[in-house]
Amino acid sequence: MGYLVWFGIVALVFAVMHYFTKLGMKQKALISAVLTLFISGAIAYNIASDRDREKVVTIEQKFRSGETLICHGVDVNTTTFDYSVGTQSFIGLKGTPHYQQIINARECE
Repeated sequence: MGYLVWFGIVALVFAVMHYFTKLGMKQKALISAVLTLFISGAIAYNIASDRDREKVVTIEQKFRSGETLICHGVDVNTTTFDYSVGTQSFIGLKGTPHYQQIINARECE
């Protein structure tokens, strides 16, 4: 719903340009197209960021609940790795074969 507001703003800018400026039709269309592309890009970026965040949260929840994750062919679980919230990565625990190995949570299945 919030995204529709941005397209409404583009329409409003176009209306203001149409009635209150001496720009030609091609210039008005170009400005409107650039604004629309810019806002569309921002919307696409937000959607991709939301999906990425959801994926990381799901992976973290599975890890915290004791499930074993597969990351680059490595079994990641609470007995061999710890989870770093700040970097959103798994860090190998001391005394395990994966000691100090760092795996990004986004790379897990």
